[in-house]
Amino acid sequence: MPASWRGWSLLAVFLLLIALGIWPVIGWVNQQSSLWGMPSLILWSYLIIFACSGAMLLGNRLLPDEEDGAPREDERATHE
Repeated sequence: MPASWRGWSLLAVFLLLIALGIWPVIGWVNQQSSLWGMPSLILWSYLIIFACSGAMLLGNRLLPDEEDGAPREDERATHE
C-alpha cells in the first residue's frame, strides 16, 4: 500500500488508466468516425499507451527507489 501522497496519486493515475482500457469504455470509443485518417479506436489505443508510459516515467521520478540500496542521483555526488 502507498505510504505517501505521491504513492496514492500514482495509484489513482494507474487505476484511471486501467478504467480507460476496459471494454465498456472501448465500446464507447469504437465508433465509425475518423480523425487524421485513423479510426478513433487506434487513436484511443495510442493515447492509452503514451499515458501509461508517462505514468511510469512520473512514478520513477516521484518515488525514490530505496529497495535496492542504491543511492539516488543527488546522493551519488556526495558519496563520490
